[in-house]
Amino acid sequence: MKRFVFLVMMIAATMFSVAVTPCEAKDIWVDHWQNINADIYVMDETLAWEENLDGKFIKVSAKAVQNGKVKCIIKWKFIKYGQEMWRYETNQMSGNNMTVVSPGDKVFDFCMKRIGWKYRTEDFWCY
Repeated sequence: MKRFVFLVMMIAATMFSVAVTPCEAKDIWVDHWQNINADIYVMDETLAWEENLDGKFIKVSAKAVQNGKVKCIIKWKFIKYGQEMWRYETNQMSGNNMTVVSPGDKVFDFCMKRIGWKYRTEDFWCY
């Protein structure tokens, strides 16, 4: 009987320790958008990037939070081909048209800093 109780306690302790193990995923505040009155939090664990002969590619998701509640999740895709300017699209955009990244885009800037990629701004564009 003592073995059984000991075994049950060990299983419970193992399950509890696995359940409270800290997680590295974080939501990081990057901006407040006045047009929708929401704070934008990048979901750090969703950040993924690739660089190959075709160009550079970044994918990340962000939460728009209004009054403490998630209003929506925005999935971003940033793309740069060769020497062209950076462009992006989100799941909130209609159609398949990409938009040029503007200087001051805080989601883009966060991604670039986290990845360690450099970019420059000229006039109204990011290269």
